Amino acid sequence: MLSIHNAVRAVALLALMLGFSVAGAADKQSVDNEDPEAVVSQVVSNALDVLAEDIDRLTDDEDAGRAFFDEQVLPWLDTDLMARFTMGRVARQASDEEIERFTRALETRVANLYTSSLKSYASEAEDFAENGEIDLRTVSQKDDRAVISAQISSPQLERTTLRIQLHRRDHRWRVFDVETSGVSMLLVFRDALRSAAQDDEVEAMIAALEEGTVEVEEAWEDETN
Repeated sequence: MLSIHNAVRAVALLALMLGFSVAGAADKQSVDNEDPEAVVSQVVSNALDVLAEDIDRLTDDEDAGRAFFDEQVLPWLDTDLMARFTMGRVARQASDEEIERFTRALETRVANLYTSSLKSYASEAEDFAENGEIDLRTVSQKDDRAVISAQISSPQLERTTLRIQLHRRDHRWRVFDVETSGVSMLLVFRDALRSAAQDDEVEAMIAALEEGTVEVEEAWEDETN
């Protein structure tokens, strides 16, 4: 079975690569948003230049890392869909204002996870950019949903298959979930949130997100053991 640490590293590296690559592609207006596989492929191909240019600044300056997430990564995540899925049945009873507050709290929590990954996996991301391999394949595409398989490997990472779930909204393909070894990161996040909140009330969930008590890695380890 794929180890939890290898799985976490794989997802973290892919997230960092996608984020860095989108930054390189965004200025060139080069991303083909008609084809979800092309979106992933084109943004990854820009990773090396951006890593070499910005990695030190982004890892040393927390504000720069957060600004990078807000400007370059967040637009490529479907946080609205992520929030409603994470809330589960609670979303059906929640007001629009509560869903909006939950979504913003979720964005902040994901941003914090991303910036911490910058510090934890930056050198591995650089190594991956130089020596890693990524093979993409479209698993399915229908209407506004698509699934892309990504096999990634490097000298520091055993070959790992990730399934990237995308949703097309506002004329842009956006990531809303990543799976590895049959385990959905979004589902794990939802379970971890419910455990941290100890309640299915929206306010308790928002508080858990804001206080940073949602232990995603621990929850993932429980799921894969």
